Amino acid sequence: MIWRVILLGWLLAVSGPLLAADIKLPTLKAGSQLYSNVTVIRVTETDLYFSHDKGVSNVKLKYLDPELQKKFEYDPDAGTQAERQQIRDDSLFQGSLASNLVATAEKTARAAASSEDSLADSVSDKSLLGKPGPALQVTRWLGEKPDLKKKFLLIYFWAPWSTPCRKAIPDLNALQKAFPEKLVVVGVASESQSEIEAMTDPKMDFASAIDARARLRTAAGATSIPCVLLLDPKGIVRYQGHPAAINQKKLQSILAKTQE
Repeated sequence: MIWRVILLGWLLAVSGPLLAADIKLPTLKAGSQLYSNVTVIRVTETDLYFSHDKGVSNVKLKYLDPELQKKFEYDPDAGTQAERQQIRDDSLFQGSLASNLVATAEKTARAAASSEDSLADSVSDKSLLGKPGPALQVTRWLGEKPDLKKKFLLIYFWAPWSTPCRKAIPDLNALQKAFPEKLVVVGVASESQSEIEAMTDPKMDFASAIDARARLRTAAGATSIPCVLLLDPKGIVRYQGHPAAINQKKLQSILAKTQE
């Protein structure tokens, strides 16, 4: 109720009176609503503002019966024009509000991505750096699903037929071994289980999953492989790109700052 009173007060402040206030009515019917002990507060080209036995309200003049419309000097043409103007003003306000929100979000993202701990800086508006990453939703886990609670997540997009992808696996194995309590590495491929399991050299010492339709890879913006996406425990992307940029020294610096 408080917000309604505040909103009504604002509307009254910005809408000049077109009719003297303090007109009293025993009842007022607008559509299916019936109000009692009505005291008119303000009348505009489009609306009637009033208090009643249960609070304060407003109704559109166009919904009143003809007798009341005449009493409040309602002009349908003027009312229609005023409503159109209100819609235009509201649209401009919402557009301005949305632009401000986007600008604030971009500023926050740039600040996060350009910190001294960042592995890269965004060069595209589509970059996820400093923004929430996609949820880890896969078609099937090959083995046990890892516990991601309070850990960094390194998603490795790869394919068993790719030589560059296979070359990156030993380094990722080393990262998983070096930070078992703070980091979870997950290999995600779109190939079949038989194709993935047939690739035994080198052996993957981290979690593996199938993203059959490459939905996760698409959401992550991975347009080539190998590619990794590093998310902090809050789900914010700290790096996206080639795994060659990920090394133990850099990760040690980032992971250490998340210790409680």
